[in-house]
Amino acid sequence: MTKEQTSNDPLATVETNLGQVLAAIYRVLPRLDEPGRTADVLSALRKAGTLLDAARVAYEQGLAPKVAGPAGEQKVATRVAPEIAAVIAAAVSVVLDRPFRLVAVHQVPLPAVPHFNVWAFEGRTQIFQSHKVR
Repeated sequence: MTKEQTSNDPLATVETNLGQVLAAIYRVLPRLDEPGRTADVLSALRKAGTLLDAARVAYEQGLAPKVAGPAGEQKVATRVAPEIAAVIAAAVSVVLDRPFRLVAVHQVPLPAVPHFNVWAFEGRTQIFQSHKVR
């Protein structure tokens, strides 16, 4: 991807910066235990921090959902952990590929099956997997 394409596409800019952050961290990890390389490690981590800030700014400018509110936060009615709600929001974003608003996330209880036979289920799974898909 050329610099021209990256500068026009905010997602590409974010991905490029995050990729560079991960590469810098990956390169510096083996040097963490070497006392003579402290300056190199600090320099690499500062560069990774700068790239991370650049990715955040690019995200906020081009990809962050525009939310009207006092603190700019989007409130989501949820009964699951915030991390799970974030993963669900990311998955919905990838699938829809357009702006959306996550309104609520609730865990759906699975129906209790009193006599669920796992061996029968495994047998059915093997039979279905043995068939050719046309």
